[in-house]
Amino acid sequence: MKIKAGEIIKAKREEKNISLVSLAKELNISPGYLSQLENGVKTNPNLEILISIIQKLDIDLEMLLGIESSEENYLVKIPSLLKLVLAKERNSRVLSDPVILRKYCKLAEKIFETKYLIEDSQLYSMFFDDLLNQTETLVKRYLGLRVLMEDREVPVKTHNST
Repeated sequence: MKIKAGEIIKAKREEKNISLVSLAKELNISPGYLSQLENGVKTNPNLEILISIIQKLDIDLEMLLGIESSEENYLVKIPSLLKLVLAKERNSRVLSDPVILRKYCKLAEKIFETKYLIEDSQLYSMFFDDLLNQTETLVKRYLGLRVLMEDREVPVKTHNST
């Protein structure tokens, strides 16, 4: 799998929560041009623009140009892009189930609603950290249950209520 420079730029921009429009404004280029760079339509940007992008997004020049040969080093530097690329297909399959999609949307809606109920951004951040920790605990619990059920050869039943 070859990752293009534009994909790295887009992933780093999104990782840093910078909108395409605001980055383009900071770089003194049009949002359309930046979008074309990210999508691989424009592949030969002006060196000054490329250097500005690298500085604004803290991108390693060798990685961006594909000079590095160490795949392990490459993976460490752009984990968000790799997670996105590797998980995209798997997540699409999961969310193609309408029951799961509906449940996922309900969960996301509850999380967003909580922001307005709690109001204080520091408390909401703590809520989110707690939610992430509890999710990890639940995943471990269900993985453990799966192992126990496999050991007993008990068929796993699914619950389809919403």
